[in-house]
Amino acid sequence: MPRLSRLLVATAAVTLVLSGTAHAQDDRRVIIGTPTTGAAAEVGVPVLVTGLSITPTTVAITATELTFDGGATWVTAEVLRDHDPSRVDWRYVHTPEQVGDVVVAGRVVTASGAGPTGAPAVIHVGGAAVTQPVDCATRCELGTYYKEAVDDPDQSPVEVGTRFRVDRPGQLLGASLGRGSYRGPITLRLWSETGALLAEAPWDHPGLMAEIDFPTPVPVEPGHDYVVSYYTPQGGYATSEDFFVGTLVRAPFVVPPSAGVYHYGDGGGFPTETWHDSTYGVLPEFRG
Repeated sequence: MPRLSRLLVATAAVTLVLSGTAHAQDDRRVIIGTPTTGAAAEVGVPVLVTGLSITPTTVAITATELTFDGGATWVTAEVLRDHDPSRVDWRYVHTPEQVGDVVVAGRVVTASGAGPTGAPAVIHVGGAAVTQPVDCATRCELGTYYKEAVDDPDQSPVEVGTRFRVDRPGQLLGASLGRGSYRGPITLRLWSETGALLAEAPWDHPGLMAEIDFPTPVPVEPGHDYVVSYYTPQGGYATSEDFFVGTLVRAPFVVPPSAGVYHYGDGGGFPTETWHDSTYGVLPEFRG
């Protein structure tokens, strides 16, 4: 299976696993895709809480509710996609207001009322992240939640990419990306936080999805920003606005708000400009 087909939605793997499972009539569940439990957050900086809600196939979901205070109050998540009435992708932007652990959990609401509270995720606000065990011995790919992308009609030469960090030392192998209308040659690049070019790899294939590895894996360390991007000489890239509207934590990746970046000019260059919290679908791949 192409790598990108496993990346575009953080909860897609969960969806596939559950698709053949028989459910009891009252089995309503919320699965939190991001943040990975143990994530760190800062007071006043939004955090993206995303996931999947699921019910038996005969039961329609009317809402997904989240609690950040042990069930004292509940908020309603934004619906991003209805797979069918019983499967819904959602997101919620939570902005921590004080230092301390926040426990987020969710429940599915149907016509019969609210279901049981699902498994929680813990966010350490103002504290250090607790690194979670993730098997990246071969390859870990950044999974992002679903939001519909469009083909940008821009035909100018431009470099588009994603700013990110890692929570453990390892190697950056390359990236996967979904392409827009332009299907000619592109160049994938990796940049340091100061704009030093760390690696690049040309790609010349007309497919919708590109899966590109650098000639040599690049060492990456926690505590530093990196940008993975590609240069397209005729624009024609895929994009979605209002995407990186908060910090996205999916171990081993930490993606800050406004992480989608670009730079116009012949030959491209280190991308630093942002536009409406857009994503350009450039997803780094890590080993460590």
